[in-house]
Amino acid sequence: MVQIFQKDIMNKKNNLTQKFFLVAAPVLATSILGISPSRAATFASSTSEFEFRNFSQAPSTVETFTDTDALPQVFGEDGIAETEVNADAIFVQVPPIFGANTNVSKASGDGQSFSAFADSQSRVVGNFEIRPDDTFSFDFLTDFNLATSVENSASETARASGDISFLLLDTDNNTILDFFDIDGKLVTKADGDFIELQASDNVNLNEPLINPNFGGLKESLQVSVSGSYERSFAKQTNLALIESKRNIALAKAPEPSTGIALLLSGSFIGVALKRKRK
Repeated sequence: MVQIFQKDIMNKKNNLTQKFFLVAAPVLATSILGISPSRAATFASSTSEFEFRNFSQAPSTVETFTDTDALPQVFGEDGIAETEVNADAIFVQVPPIFGANTNVSKASGDGQSFSAFADSQSRVVGNFEIRPDDTFSFDFLTDFNLATSVENSASETARASGDISFLLLDTDNNTILDFFDIDGKLVTKADGDFIELQASDNVNLNEPLINPNFGGLKESLQVSVSGSYERSFAKQTNLALIESKRNIALAKAPEPSTGIALLLSGSFIGVALKRKRK
């Protein structure tokens, strides 16, 4: 299912405000438990990239944050669980001005009983002081990729999900002016695959490239979007441009114990709650 939406700023306001204001630290990690990763039969991958460029003016201040989490576990003598997570973010204030971040979350495993969970998050923030009758503008582009595969659909599960968003916030009165959002998930083998793309009126999108391969023991999703933003302001306005992304991958066999199941399901709760609110 592919859905593309425009407008509907108020319905996004609570979801985006809650999501964007997390604070974290840069982390890169790779974890392996068990035997050689060449045996891995269950695989999940969620990766994304985002870049702002061609700003109409330089930001007065910038911020970047990243965070990662990985949990590989093997519940028997013969098996493997492997995770790879990476999150990078940068915002350059001098010409050529740009902000960018990248997330990588990969999980794989093999054996009778294992669980591999990978979670990467990143954020870039630019604060801008807009003078009366000025126009604020920029270009952006993003790539979003999910992939999952299993060998035995009866005992193995692979999930990959991700969310990429930016919002423009009027910091004088703490209101969201505009937004852009991509949200997608693969669940192999089960129902739940989807991709959604949303944007407010002042976000101008070029033709999105969306390539979903849903169903079967191997699934994938590739999304590439480019566009631009432009808005004029009649009075002095202080703006915060906030871009945030999260990528999650899970590979497991069979269903994990109660404690692990609660931890893993909790990691997806942000996506689930967001879906229910729409």
